[in-house]
Amino acid sequence: MPRVLLLLICWLLPACGTLPSLSPKPAAPPVAKATGEDLFEEAETHYRHQAYRRALPLYRTYLQRHPKGDYALRSRQREAELLGLTGDWQGSLRRYQTLLNQPLDRDEALKVRYGIGRAYFKLGQYQKGAEVLENLTATDLPRPLRFSTKALLAEISLKQGRVEQAFARLRLAAEDLPAGDREWFEDLKKRLVEQATAGELEELVARYRDSPLTAPLLLRLAQQAREQGRSTEAQKWLNTLKERFPQSQEAASGEGLAPSHQWSVGCLLPLSGEFADASRRVKQGMELAAAGAPLELLFRDTAGNPANAAEAVQELAKNPRVLALLGPLTSGCAQAAAQAAQSAGLPLIALSQKADLPQVGSYIFQAFLTARLQVRDLLRYTLSQPGIKRYAILAPDSSYGRTFSQLFHEELVSQGGQLVAQENYGAETRNFTPALDRLLGLSGLAAAETSAFEALFIPDDAPTVAAIASQLAGSRLAKVQLLGTNLVHPSEAQESEARALEGILFPDGFFAGDPDAAVQTFITAYRQKYGETPNYLAAQGYLMVKVMAKLLASPGPLSRSELPSRLLALKKFPELPWFQGFAPDRQEDLALYILTIKDGQLQMAPTAR
Repeated sequence: MPRVLLLLICWLLPACGTLPSLSPKPAAPPVAKATGEDLFEEAETHYRHQAYRRALPLYRTYLQRHPKGDYALRSRQREAELLGLTGDWQGSLRRYQTLLNQPLDRDEALKVRYGIGRAYFKLGQYQKGAEVLENLTATDLPRPLRFSTKALLAEISLKQGRVEQAFARLRLAAEDLPAGDREWFEDLKKRLVEQATAGELEELVARYRDSPLTAPLLLRLAQQAREQGRSTEAQKWLNTLKERFPQSQEAASGEGLAPSHQWSVGCLLPLSGEFADASRRVKQGMELAAAGAPLELLFRDTAGNPANAAEAVQELAKNPRVLALLGPLTSGCAQAAAQAAQSAGLPLIALSQKADLPQVGSYIFQAFLTARLQVRDLLRYTLSQPGIKRYAILAPDSSYGRTFSQLFHEELVSQGGQLVAQENYGAETRNFTPALDRLLGLSGLAAAETSAFEALFIPDDAPTVAAIASQLAGSRLAKVQLLGTNLVHPSEAQESEARALEGILFPDGFFAGDPDAAVQTFITAYRQKYGETPNYLAAQGYLMVKVMAKLLASPGPLSRSELPSRLLALKKFPELPWFQGFAPDRQEDLALYILTIKDGQLQMAPTAR
């Protein structure tokens, strides 16, 4: 029977079709949940990764499809927040205000009110934002929200310029810092300290003696005092910081701020290029003066380039130990450096003839043998001599000649002299006869037996003036008193020039033959150190560094801001006989030499000093 049944089953199977496979069916693709949960979660993922512009349209899509879904309220909150974060704070404010009219639980309502306050802040409506947030603080807030609310109130106070109020609010935010945003807190603290004035810092330090937030205030006060050169005051604040907050990060940072007793002076010189040799003399004088002085010289090469000079000023201005700058030498560099130094509030004493340089600003001084100083002292001397009242000018047609001619005329009028005639010659000419003939014609001397003027001013170099003097020797102007500038100072190698210039009078800022003991002390020290005789440039470099050392040795605090008034108050120093102080216009008043040549030898004119 079983065998018959089995055969029957086998015969019937083909009619019934194939047997089903024993392997499981493939899973059907998942169907999106009717609630839109997957869409909301995708938006949340972008939100957590701060991909706000990708998250925002997903939240909006969710709200379009499921306006009353389980995540509708959260999506509306996210939409309000992200509108602001993507730049539409007005739209953000409207969304938050709409949310406030919907049924919310307590925590959600608090977050919405914070969002409204934040939107007002971002829109610059600080007062409205502060009112919303202040009302919020009157409730019992969760710690993270309490931190954010107080921190945002501190932000508003800073925007309104109320530093003390910002500090008080930041102190309250610090109480909830473990639950808050530390990066935001540290940034707020940094900006508050930087925004506060010195007076505000001092008042907060006195009022909140024991608050940990006072430590950065004390450090800032020490930094400011150090930057302005008030080393004693800087040390006082550092000591207070260490006493009150010995374990603070600020106290550790303050260790590197301990004020140095050695100031620095920036020296801007053309150490390379056309004026390198002149610069070398100035540098040597400076280094000689700095030996043993409580200051450090920081040399910077301008290379005769105004842009280099300005960059050097900007770099040195960042160094709080740099009290002042000396230099540059050339006019273009001096102008650029003066403008940069004035902008930086860094005193600069220019070693340049550039006219009217101190007019750049109150931090700019000038200490050099200027054209006006030369003609002023030359005329003071000659007008004090008997028989010299009438003058003539014979000058090269050059910038130098025109400048000295104009200043000579101005000073002559100011001091009561008379200009009888004035003539120019080509700057490159070696034939001066036409110019001399014109000068004689202008003065009326051609038909007269005596000179129409007693002194002739020739602002040119020694070879040119010597050539003119040689042509005058056989004329009716042979006995006229010749006058020149410091350029006529003959070199030691040119004896012929010296003979031709016999009797000429000219001013200079330095004379190695001066028997003054202080002058000879300088000359001896310079020769011993450098093996050569110093010139005016070396003496002026020496002089200005000595002046700075005198200031540093004087009692009382010293800073960049105080230095101009201290310079103006300086008087004469016996050991620096050239220096007479600074005039109210911040020009150095030099005691110039009036020099002459007698028997081929350079010497001081009688009673010139």
